[in-house]
Amino acid sequence: MADIKLPALLPEFALEHAKSPAEQAELAQLLTRLSALVPEETEGLARGRARLLATVAQSSERYAPLFGKLMAFFDLSAEALRAVFERAANTEEWQPGPLPWVSLFHLQGGPLVAGLDTGFVRLAKGSVFPRHRHSGTERVLLLDGGYYDHDQRYYGPGDFHDMSAGSEHSLLMAPDKDVLLAIVLSGEIEVIGAP
Repeated sequence: MADIKLPALLPEFALEHAKSPAEQAELAQLLTRLSALVPEETEGLARGRARLLATVAQSSERYAPLFGKLMAFFDLSAEALRAVFERAANTEEWQPGPLPWVSLFHLQGGPLVAGLDTGFVRLAKGSVFPRHRHSGTERVLLLDGGYYDHDQRYYGPGDFHDMSAGSEHSLLMAPDKDVLLAIVLSGEIEVIGAP
């Protein structure tokens, strides 16, 4: 298995949820075993697989593996969450953020998060969100991409990151893909570092 290139074998959404090399190797072995059960891939099968992966990556089901966490996070049903993702697919629903490489999508969560600022934040890959202070609490669930906090801890898809009131930090987005966060925020965020 050492000579197998995992990214070539595994779809992107599988790699996002298999973080350790051991998990990736296990997925690659499973894919190899499953592939042995299928007759030689024809051109039609290859087109169908590519079309299926593209559809899943662009649909409201793209984040289905995280729906359990997201439903609890926003206090929404699966149906309401799908409607949110359909709305978020429309670029006109997004607003400019506090920095040019940040965009915001606001949503109405359920009763448990009523009165809090809830939504998605998209940050450009490789960007820096400068040092900032939280006047209230912020809870983040990473959906896509990843970032490093000021202490060099990495957060990736499926990870929660909780910031307490009065905390300060900066974030460095990983360089490989844009970052998408689900957030629940009370209070304000004050940028205190130079952008």
